[in-house]
Amino acid sequence: MQLANNTSTSFVPGSEVQPPVNATVLIPLSVTWAVLGFISTLLNIVVCLIVMIEKRLWTITNAFVVSLSVADLLVAAALIPIYIYENFSQSHVPVTGYLIAFLLLASIFNIGAVTYERYVALTRPLGYRVTMNSTRVAVIISICWVVPFCISILPLAWNADPTTKYHRVYMFVTVFGFVLLPCLAMIWIYVRLLRVVRRFILRNRRRSTWGNRTGERAGNEDKAVIVFAMIFGMFLLSWMPLIYINICEIFDQLELITAPVLYASFYTLLFNTIMDPLIYAFLKKDFSETFKRRWNKTSYSNDPKGETLVEITT
Repeated sequence: MQLANNTSTSFVPGSEVQPPVNATVLIPLSVTWAVLGFISTLLNIVVCLIVMIEKRLWTITNAFVVSLSVADLLVAAALIPIYIYENFSQSHVPVTGYLIAFLLLASIFNIGAVTYERYVALTRPLGYRVTMNSTRVAVIISICWVVPFCISILPLAWNADPTTKYHRVYMFVTVFGFVLLPCLAMIWIYVRLLRVVRRFILRNRRRSTWGNRTGERAGNEDKAVIVFAMIFGMFLLSWMPLIYINICEIFDQLELITAPVLYASFYTLLFNTIMDPLIYAFLKKDFSETFKRRWNKTSYSNDPKGETLVEITT
């Protein structure tokens, strides 16, 4: 599996670069991948469903959250089964390289989209509704999926032949132009936004103390920036081993790609897809409040004493 869809090099474990694995190692690895994949699938489905059924969560920000959760869901629900099958069958599924390229690029584009949305919300609050209208949001999310798909299947034009100059140019442009450059740009943007948050936080608290709803909203915007900065940081740490593998391939340094690096890269990928929904649930205010309210409602409805208490207090 690789970003450049080249069956002779690997982006994550599962291609010819990866050394053979005996059954005593493969079985426990596959079990852990399956368990982690199931957990990730369940968590990301919950994120998508809770936004669908809770009208309070029908916000522009959460539209991007759902789009990003779908990317994480595809990693867990589609990529992991294919990878486990490859290891047990000792065969290569042609679609794997295209799928991993598509998912990596879709994740980057979606994180870039939510970064742009946070930038507008914090730096242009008065023009936010005009800039981030429903039509523009739909266009941005569509771009986040259509462009990565087109980029990922581009090597079909030369049959993904790694010996052609087109393939080398494609690998270089994709890794540096569509992966590393956007990541560096988002680091710069989040540094700027976090500085803005730091500068505004005392003023926002003072406004909230005075009962000013504008101040409360500004405080929520600041917290959202911190949450998505964490999401981006998790993404960067989790995907960096796979990006490192591709850079080694571009410069023909395959001896630097060791088995531990390959397997560690896959675990960090899974870790990222699990941590994203947990960050939403515990740190994103609207999500955490929704989960708490539903949990309390469920617990209260199952407690017969709760009904009596309502009657007494009313």
